[in-house]
Amino acid sequence: MSKRKLLMTAIGAGVTYLMRNKQARDKVFSTVSNMVKKNGSSSARTARPRVEVSNQEWRN
Repeated sequence: MSKRKLLMTAIGAGVTYLMRNKQARDKVFSTVSNMVKKNGSSSARTARPRVEVSNQEWRN
């Protein structure tokens, strides 16, 4: 079996499992939601201010 078919089979099995098992589905959604919230707040703190440079400053 090719790697691509094996990967697609694994994804299909995981999706089927999550569709049939509400507790597992809720756990996955809450984990992903927490990861998104955590990454969203940390990126706001590390954002650097933008510095504008005019073309004339580069020529001199």
